Amino acid sequence: MFHKLFFFLIFSIFLQMNTISAYGELQSARAMEIQAAFLIKFSSYVKWPEEAFADARAPVTVGIFGRDPFGSAIDEIARSFNANGRNVEVRRFKDPAATHQSHILFIPASEMERMDEITAVLSGRSVLIVGNSPEFLNKSGIINFVMVGKKIRFNISRTNCQKMGLDISSKLLSVAHKIQ
Repeated sequence: MFHKLFFFLIFSIFLQMNTISAYGELQSARAMEIQAAFLIKFSSYVKWPEEAFADARAPVTVGIFGRDPFGSAIDEIARSFNANGRNVEVRRFKDPAATHQSHILFIPASEMERMDEITAVLSGRSVLIVGNSPEFLNKSGIINFVMVGKKIRFNISRTNCQKMGLDISSKLLSVAHKIQ
């Protein structure tokens, strides 16, 4: 009898752990979809200098550096979005030297050790650098995703934004969690 009770207890704990893990993965997947939507939507609230685009019809390019946490979700969102008369295109980069081709560049927390290298490449360019790491804004990032309670919010560094020659809309600033 004791063995059956012990087995049942262990099985119950195992089942709960797997359920919690699956729920955590689901929450994480949902969080990444929300961040992907924000990334695309940011393109409507940022003004780039004219020279940031090849011509008036050039798309806004959203770059993802390193491991892509968004998958096809970001591509689907971008296909159906128009940013102030421009299409939005998503590109993925493994080489920091290629990141200058972006107007918006997402750098996941897993790539923070390469942040200095990437910002050196982007020096003198107008790129909205977005991430989701605690020290992101201190490392020249402009917008950083944060969890506030159970909601995804973002913090903005106006100083870093100005250094990149970008102008962020007051509408976007008004919904930021914190502005530095």
